[in-house]
Amino acid sequence: MPEKDSQYKKVVFNEDRAPLSRAAKGRSLSVIIEILQTAKRNRTDASDSAMIEFAHKLVENRIMNEEWGHTQRSAKSISFRSLPPLGEPTHKEGDLIAWVVE
Repeated sequence: MPEKDSQYKKVVFNEDRAPLSRAAKGRSLSVIIEILQTAKRNRTDASDSAMIEFAHKLVENRIMNEEWGHTQRSAKSISFRSLPPLGEPTHKEGDLIAWVVE
């Protein structure tokens, strides 16, 4: 269950599609990452680039198996109040907890 005092990042993967392509609209996938309070004490790197790399490791196989094209990646902070319903975490590693959301 997400904690109110934690920090959160939302990492979004968007598939690029050529604008003139008749292919379906590009796909999108998001990863919500909870950065626990202990992260500062443990010197966990919580930069946007580190969170993108962490999230990419979680969804890399799925993106490859579904044969996505080139992906744009972005990360932004998200407030506790803005979190979607998350359910059980997809992955826990050290001071980071992640949920893959559609």
